[in-house]
Amino acid sequence: MTKEDLPIISSEEEMYLDEPYGGLFGDTVIAKVVEELVADPTMDYRPKYLEDITEKSERSIYNALKKLLLLGLIEKKGDEKHPVYRVRVESKKFAALSFLAYAMLDDRDGTHCMNMAVNGYYNSVLREKYEPKAIANVDNWKSGPGIVSEDNNNYRKFAASA
Repeated sequence: MTKEDLPIISSEEEMYLDEPYGGLFGDTVIAKVVEELVADPTMDYRPKYLEDITEKSERSIYNALKKLLLLGLIEKKGDEKHPVYRVRVESKKFAALSFLAYAMLDDRDGTHCMNMAVNGYYNSVLREKYEPKAIANVDNWKSGPGIVSEDNNNYRKFAASA
């Protein structure tokens, strides 16, 4: 992105650029920790790293991590003296927070990141559960892979549409 492509934002919006989720949740410790976790959910996080990156106290980081553990957004690995935290990417809370982060970007920059993320989530997680494998009516047939008869023979298609 070149300097000419950067969106023009108001001074009010600019003051929230460095706050998690554009200032939606304020400048709290837990909001800063969540922002870091959602930004890179594949990383193993140590409390000291979160202290350094958020510039918050050890106690406040531990309190935030404890709450996020209770809420099921993260899981704890390692021993008590050297804990390591990891995002539970299968958590619906993680998905929702990711979509929210994309929505903040989209509203600010006019992009379509959230739409692409929702589409990806639907295709990888929800499609098989909510779309039928076959749809038939008088006009045409639609079928998906794995549709077989009771005797394990594939059904014959009379007409198909994409």
